[in-house]
Amino acid sequence: MTTNDTFVDDHDHRGAFHESEMPITRPIRFWLLLLFDIPSIVCSLFLLFHLLINKTFRCHLINQVMMVLLIIGLIIELVAVPFHLDFLRIGYVKPSIPFICILWWFIDIGLYNGFTIIMAWSSIHRYLFMFHDQLFIRGKKRFFFHYLFLIILLLYTMAFYIIVIIFPSCIHIFDYTLPVCNDYPCYLHNPIFGIWDTVVNSILPTFIICIFSVIILIRFHYQKHRVVYRRNQWRQQRKMAIQLISSSVVYLIPNIPFNLLIIAHLCGLPKDVGVQPELYFDFLCYFVIFLYPFICLGFASKLRKRIQWKKLFLLQQPQQNPIVTPQ
Repeated sequence: MTTNDTFVDDHDHRGAFHESEMPITRPIRFWLLLLFDIPSIVCSLFLLFHLLINKTFRCHLINQVMMVLLIIGLIIELVAVPFHLDFLRIGYVKPSIPFICILWWFIDIGLYNGFTIIMAWSSIHRYLFMFHDQLFIRGKKRFFFHYLFLIILLLYTMAFYIIVIIFPSCIHIFDYTLPVCNDYPCYLHNPIFGIWDTVVNSILPTFIICIFSVIILIRFHYQKHRVVYRRNQWRQQRKMAIQLISSSVVYLIPNIPFNLLIIAHLCGLPKDVGVQPELYFDFLCYFVIFLYPFICLGFASKLRKRIQWKKLFLLQQPQQNPIVTPQ
């Protein structure tokens, strides 16, 4: 079978996937998204506020990558999720104009894949920071291994999706009666851009996250016996490893099976097989964005201590001024 034939089969499958809607009723999906979106937005804003105003937090290299992921996730929560909620509430895209669909596609496809790419780089970055920290000591090496790669990946993501979604060389077809306007930009018809986006921007970063999470886990288990006399370093590495594994597991739960199904269809699996599971996994990808801020907060002990939990849950009794009686 030729490459073009393979792409046509995959195109038919993806068309069947995007022209379907998952069996979970719209009201249930609405409340699931709403109940997770609001706390996640609050948590993201809290983290970004303290990470940005505190110079010590802001200058830490690990926190800088985390801030980029939080900002990308926050944009998705503030734009794509409200669009989805509005669709689930009224049953169609409103206003039914191309601008809304293009914006929704750019956020839902472009920024989510950007989140995936940066998370993959975060896995590599965390490995280098834990076991080859000398790369980040000097200015030139720090710029190259930290800032340059991060800037290049962000610019690549923005440029690619601006070209293929906002200024495409083809004509978009919008379906205002399906979520995300059918979530199928015209560039996916192109055998070059379609395969590149699927493989390079989604499948490859997902497997990088999986591979480097396993490598860090094995290397950390081996390393702890060598740093038995350097308890502080071991504890710091353990904290970074657990944080990375936690965020990776949350990401991989829906994305590994989702990408395996895509690979199977690229390899010839019939197009009508696996459509319903793909719809479920696609919906679960929203919860990767929702849960990521809470994972970050869970391992940011200094920030977590700033939360006044009693006041937050209205458990603290109001203080009353003492009554002074004359003697």
